[in-house]
Amino acid sequence: MSEKSSERYKGQVTHNPQHSPHLIALCIRTNIGETNDLIAAECESLTGARPDADGVAVCHTLDYIPQAAYVRMGLRRIAHAPTFDKLLEAIRQAAPQMPDFRIEAMTLSGRFPLPEMQAVIAAADQILFYPNLKAPKHRLLLVAQNTGFWLGEILVEPAQDYARHSDKPYHVSSSLPARIARALINLVTPPARSLVDPCCGTGSILLEAHALGLEAHGADYNPKIMSMARRNLEHFGYVPAVDYADARAWSRTADALVTDLPYGRRLEPADAILPDILAHTVRLAPVAVYVAGDDISRNLAVAGYREIEVLRIIKHNNFIRYVHRARARG
Repeated sequence: MSEKSSERYKGQVTHNPQHSPHLIALCIRTNIGETNDLIAAECESLTGARPDADGVAVCHTLDYIPQAAYVRMGLRRIAHAPTFDKLLEAIRQAAPQMPDFRIEAMTLSGRFPLPEMQAVIAAADQILFYPNLKAPKHRLLLVAQNTGFWLGEILVEPAQDYARHSDKPYHVSSSLPARIARALINLVTPPARSLVDPCCGTGSILLEAHALGLEAHGADYNPKIMSMARRNLEHFGYVPAVDYADARAWSRTADALVTDLPYGRRLEPADAILPDILAHTVRLAPVAVYVAGDDISRNLAVAGYREIEVLRIIKHNNFIRYVHRARARG
């Protein structure tokens, strides 16, 4: 991440280089019948910890949550306990100095032993300041899990600025959703400062890279699609650094490579050239993220990649994207 981007996304967030039981990242949870391994991987990349089944991660830092796609918020945990009565006692002992606070409630795998509003009032009664429901200075979250109960202060939330790229003027049916594209970038940032996308399509990945302040360059062998990517980048005020080039010959290098490989019924011939693409692109960056319609981990190993991680995104209609994160041998 560039210095400019890093400053943009820090603001008032808390940073702690060591593991802290008081820093919590809360991630979204998938719908029933869906799988998204990208959620946990993004959280770990941005915060240093993977979330549990409830989407809760006890993490190292909250600094990069504003750029997240799937992290809902970052919190400082004030008190926690195995039972709700003991939580109330823990809040009282913590004596949080929080005038003008508001408490919100969230049930994860657990349930409060009394109606939610009563639980909020009971927690609020342990704080020796008046609440302010309309314009709070401190937003608190009361959480019920099957492992216990806790109260935390919300310190940071994602900017969700990727959402505006969903309205890019040019796209095709296979274009990556902006949210997924942002999460893919977050698998390599930090620390990457530059990125290449040798199969950039209409520019979904390039848009997110530029939004985070990375130096980003793309290429596509289809002149019409390449032109769409350039126009999309220009539409949002980014430098349209996109070349008309074949991924098997493009020579631009960077800190990281992130790309959505051609796949689908109309692009079946691309499978035949996949080994040639990977044999060349393995030389473009030390770390890479490839999206494909199948598990291509064997192809990546043959091309010279190591530490290959495969993440699945499965929607309820059984459409599957395979996300591969790997390092080039060197």
